Amino acid sequence: MAKVKDQSDAEYYVRAADETVFGPIGMETLVEWARDSRIDPTSAVSTDQKTWRPAPLIPELEMTWLVETDPGTFYGPFNRAVVDGLFEAGTLTREARLYELDTGKSSAERARMEAEIAAKTKAIADLEKRAGEQAETTKKTMGFMEAKLAELTAAIGEIGKTAEADHSLAKEEVFKSRERADAAESRAVQAEADRDALERKLAVAETEIADLRSQLEAVTKFSSVQSQVSVSDAIQPEVIMAEPPSRGAPHFPGVGSSSGLAALEAAARRELAAAKKHGISLGGIFGGKK
Repeated sequence: MAKVKDQSDAEYYVRAADETVFGPIGMETLVEWARDSRIDPTSAVSTDQKTWRPAPLIPELEMTWLVETDPGTFYGPFNRAVVDGLFEAGTLTREARLYELDTGKSSAERARMEAEIAAKTKAIADLEKRAGEQAETTKKTMGFMEAKLAELTAAIGEIGKTAEADHSLAKEEVFKSRERADAAESRAVQAEADRDALERKLAVAETEIADLRSQLEAVTKFSSVQSQVSVSDAIQPEVIMAEPPSRGAPHFPGVGSSSGLAALEAAARRELAAAKKHGISLGGIFGGKK
């Protein structure tokens, strides 16, 4: 208990069992302390700190209730508010019995108070019953939720395994796709290189064909001119002997063939030499003037 000093309402002092004195306080505060259990059956009250009276003997405090917890075991007397608080807090069970000291109250008042006690006892029993039912419902709900949680946990585990397997398969497929892409890219690069090489060969072949055509035109022109020029009997034309061609499709040296070009060039040079000997000038790629 804390010491209270209220000089405007200083009428009573309270002495606790350990001889500690509290006050001065007014009657209103004194009654409030009795209801709050700040004054117990061992406390004493005085107005002059000389003459002390047991607190339960102060009528205004209404400390008239005894509590029997076990047969023959009594506690009190207390103010009725203290007793009600002990029931509500669960300190006193339904088995506890209450006795009111004889205060001269009428039988009707006593009956009313007993009915009130019975009603509060029943209310406490109802609360305990509802609490028990609620606890049972909560227990069943928790069991259901735990089972559902275990089921969900197992399902999540299976999903995780499937997802991991799918992830591994996807990684492998991506790796294979990258390998195929790299191989395709290599083939594309090689194809590009082969195409460039073929284009270079084609350009060389076209150049060689153009040269052959020019040479052929020159030889054809020289032969035409030679057939129209009269030469004396003293001049013996150079005769080029060649094997007659075999029957069948005519044969031409392959494009780019060094042997075909060399033979054609040698024949052209011989014709050119013969023309020069007879004073004939040929234009074109052979050049030369009379």
